[in-house]
Amino acid sequence: MTRATRRLSARKVETIRKPGYHADGEGLYLLVDPSGARRWAFIYHTHGKRREMGLGRMGLKEARETADEVRRQIRKGIDPITARRHDRSNTASIPTFEAIAAEVIADAQEGSTNDKVRYQWELLLGPRYCNSLLQKPINQITTLDIEQVLRPVWRSKPETGRKLLVRLRRVFDYARVHLRDRHGIVMPSNPAAWQDLRDRGFERISKLTRGRQAALDYLQAPEFLASTSQRQGIAARALEVTLLTGLRTGEVIGARWTEIDLERKTWVIPPERLKDRKTRTEPHRVPLSPQVVAILKALPRLGEFVFPGLKPGKPLSNMAMLSVLKDMNRDESGEPRWTDPKSGRSITPHGLRATFRTWGEDAGFPRELLEESLGHQIGTAVERAYRRTDSFDRRRAIMQAWADFCCGKLVGRRGIRSASRVKH
Repeated sequence: MTRATRRLSARKVETIRKPGYHADGEGLYLLVDPSGARRWAFIYHTHGKRREMGLGRMGLKEARETADEVRRQIRKGIDPITARRHDRSNTASIPTFEAIAAEVIADAQEGSTNDKVRYQWELLLGPRYCNSLLQKPINQITTLDIEQVLRPVWRSKPETGRKLLVRLRRVFDYARVHLRDRHGIVMPSNPAAWQDLRDRGFERISKLTRGRQAALDYLQAPEFLASTSQRQGIAARALEVTLLTGLRTGEVIGARWTEIDLERKTWVIPPERLKDRKTRTEPHRVPLSPQVVAILKALPRLGEFVFPGLKPGKPLSNMAMLSVLKDMNRDESGEPRWTDPKSGRSITPHGLRATFRTWGEDAGFPRELLEESLGHQIGTAVERAYRRTDSFDRRRAIMQAWADFCCGKLVGRRGIRSASRVKH
């Protein structure tokens, strides 16, 4: 097509008011509606019939480029309208990122008993971080699209960025097999592959800014427990039990009454609720101090869970204890009251495990007993095969000494020395 056939100019396209078809040349027309709205159409003839293909609203340059592509199809004997319908049909059958992500999320949640992990899968692959990807066909997403999602968090929230990248890779690995086996489509590469992101300037996260969980100074444990005991609510009681038992937050909030024998002061957590459930075959027996028993006895029985949540039949939310901590850390000065002495960050519920562990070491208790009190497996697989005890009675003495310390019966450094004299 020569330039002489291009009858319209950008100025004319913007200012023309007369309703009807306005030819640009060789089948391309600008349609002006009575309302003044403008759109483009391409008119051609096939098998003796006049056909009109709508091109939509766009600028003059883009309309001419689209018309050139239509003309190329016609020269090859392809009906452009039929071809477009076929392409749209194929695109519609290809799942979106949201659809594939939903299957990946469901699979990951089924394999985890940790409420926090289950929540993170939905959060990271949902609208908050992946909104720009959700409605795109999964095979049309590029590394540049992934870059757009990762850039806002890669440096400012490196832990979030790392977890997000891992989950994105899993979505596209899942999609690769899905498209190959169900649609016969080959995805040439994973758009979240590290090599391509590195070429776009991403640097590996060598040291996470989040680091270790912020822990309470154990010398502040009596004051902290006293402050917590003044608060009402299930979450405050769960926080007290977390401090006094050294258990993980997920193990505490997921506790069921059937696991706990208040008369024998024993809590037996089944293997499937433990973090190392894939390698552990034995339950974790937890000796309960009278202080913990008293807390549990005072709780109302509102179902199977010791710490029930707001929804019937569900345990307490993983964020409930953190919410209590944040509320406790609000004072008139605006400075947090309970902080990690090393990092200065506000403490976390999980950090209370480190508080207990540090106290136990300073008190002189054997490392193996402290590790087992935390629910860690001791020794190699061979050693564990020959070891037939969980040192339950010896650990009971440790947990009693810790509870006494937290309740102010053994105070300060003197209390540490007194605890160390407890029979190991």
